Amino acid sequence: MKSVGSIGKITKAMKMVSAAKMKGDLRRLAGGKEFGHKAIDMIFKSDQFMQRKMPAEPLECATVLIPITSDKGLCGAVNSSVVRNMKKIVNSSSSRSKLQIFSIGDKGSSAMVRPFPDLLKTSISKLGTPYNYPLVMAMAVNIAAMSQDADKITVVSNEFKSAISYVPRQMDLMPKKRFLESMQFAKLYNQTLPDKNTSNLALYELYLTSNLWVAFLHNAASEQSARMNAMSNASKNAMEIYDSLKLKYNKARQARITMELVEIISGASAL
Repeated sequence: MKSVGSIGKITKAMKMVSAAKMKGDLRRLAGGKEFGHKAIDMIFKSDQFMQRKMPAEPLECATVLIPITSDKGLCGAVNSSVVRNMKKIVNSSSSRSKLQIFSIGDKGSSAMVRPFPDLLKTSISKLGTPYNYPLVMAMAVNIAAMSQDADKITVVSNEFKSAISYVPRQMDLMPKKRFLESMQFAKLYNQTLPDKNTSNLALYELYLTSNLWVAFLHNAASEQSARMNAMSNASKNAMEIYDSLKLKYNKARQARITMELVEIISGASAL
């Protein structure tokens, strides 16, 4: 009873901590989810000439997979849903040799090192929280370097919906080579200063980093909401177990008292 009661107190405290952290993550999500997000995508969607001329993806794409998970557990199915989606993508691929995994988060790395030891090329863990834009920018530089010969970048993460809901998300991005080749056919927007050779590189950095930044913000909020709900359920379960143990303890205690009374009365009757 004492151990279960202590566990209940710990999970209740963890629920309160997660609720406070989720409040901060939601504030950062509200302030940063529109920063550069889909700004470059609108250039591709609005320029019909570039859409017709941009190189198409090959049937068997060389893909860099980027699963975003957390370094800590006890957060429900946030990490396991990302791992399941990764396994589904790899198993459905017709050419496994063209896949590479750039794992972010200790839980994702430990879950994929056994089934995909040949695909896991880079793993980043022990990231400081809360996340900031320069940190994501540094990872984007490494991802861009890793995807030089790739045809597609796929980010697998969770999208925050509400305090009790999140959904798995898969986002496809272009590598630098395909992005620059497509931007050469841009006709809708005229660039004078700086020239295209300078601005397109900066636009790609904004394109990749801003999309990763939004994915990180959504995943962080999903993690804290899932941990809050998991700790809430754990506290309820601990209280149910505690009440059950208390009932058994009271029954055993009452039976012992009754037995002692019976022995006393029987001894007094014998005298």
